[in-house]
Amino acid sequence: MKILLTASNSCTDPYPVYPLGMSVIAQALAAAGHDVKQFDVAVSGLGALPEAIRSFSPEAVGISIRNLDSVNSRTPGQDFLRMPVAMAEVIRGQTDAPLILGGSGFSLLPEEILKLTGADYGVIGEGESAMTELIAILARGGKPESCLIRGCGGVQCGALYQRNIRDYYCRLTHILPVQTKRGCPFHCVYCTYPALEGCSMRLRDPAEVAGQLEELAAELPDVMFYFVDAVFNDPAREYHRLLKEMERRSLTVPFAAFLTPGGLNAEDLDLLCSRGMIAAELGIDGAADETLRGLGKNFDFGTAARVCRELLARNVGVTANVMFGGPDETWETVRRGIGNLRSIEPVHTLVFSGIRILPHTPLFALAKKENVVPPDWNGRDEIYYYAPGIEPERLHRELCEGFAASSCCIYPPHACNDSLKTLHRFGYANYRKLTGKGAE
Repeated sequence: MKILLTASNSCTDPYPVYPLGMSVIAQALAAAGHDVKQFDVAVSGLGALPEAIRSFSPEAVGISIRNLDSVNSRTPGQDFLRMPVAMAEVIRGQTDAPLILGGSGFSLLPEEILKLTGADYGVIGEGESAMTELIAILARGGKPESCLIRGCGGVQCGALYQRNIRDYYCRLTHILPVQTKRGCPFHCVYCTYPALEGCSMRLRDPAEVAGQLEELAAELPDVMFYFVDAVFNDPAREYHRLLKEMERRSLTVPFAAFLTPGGLNAEDLDLLCSRGMIAAELGIDGAADETLRGLGKNFDFGTAARVCRELLARNVGVTANVMFGGPDETWETVRRGIGNLRSIEPVHTLVFSGIRILPHTPLFALAKKENVVPPDWNGRDEIYYYAPGIEPERLHRELCEGFAASSCCIYPPHACNDSLKTLHRFGYANYRKLTGKGAE
């Protein structure tokens, strides 16, 4: 069956992101014997979609929806669903082929988005098995029992990186995302990963991942790989299996990863760095012990600060994301939190005001209990959580004043977008080779 998969994410802030989910589904469908073509609206533009459909004549079309909005309270109203709606309209005008939606953004509001776009079917959650089974039903002329198909944790595929799309992102960012496992065992109150991927960790075969890294690194020597697992350093240290497989192959590649400070020790960091880690994005999220507990974190700020120091000592570039205004925030924790973040410089911290409330999260339940969310809320309209007593505009002023003299704590978070785009266009790994620096 001929299947056209499309990616609808046109957001380039803070930098363009390769549509990994689409390419993973492409690999699953190609492995099942289908003829698959990928189209990325960020690469080709909406105007090129009609010709892509006419020239390929697909028998089914998919749209991947990555995000709902920017989750930044200081840039509200960036409705990322406008593009998939426009794409659905173009697709309907070119073909009668079944239209199927999927992706993390879609999976948060499947009924709402299916109705909004007028698509025929939607896959909720993990898509490899569900999409393959749906296409098999359609190929034999059948009709699924429901227009919404919930994916289950089956076989995980690597990505089928289509060359023109891959080369576009490698040129603009020098970053290629790789997923090594799914699931998240943590219980952060704002996070959708447990709802999207489940709470149990499920690894791809380390030999398969290492083999793919080996091939890609040989072809793309200037690329930094980004391990986009919800958390790379899982508590059971299953991630060691991949690192040991890389060690067995004498494979060292420049990579970045999402890390949690909890449980990280010197031996872990040495192993990570020995296999090429040059950048780490730390999921700190809170700036004081009280707010870390309120967010459901399993570490205190002292632990986060220690891990930052140990990473910097190993010449690993460190970035962090922190949200002010969450559960248990007070004006005293705001002031202390500002000082805490200044104390871990030169770590670059993107600072957010308020937390975007998303369906299927503990924060959503708390917000309903505190009457922050109206009963008829559709999930699309942006609502940000602020702890009782934290007034958003006063918080904005406090954060502006607190970080005014800092070049490392970025508030509001979009203030550094142009600089990040410039850095990634040159390539972070190339920058390190040229300067020998990893922290600045």
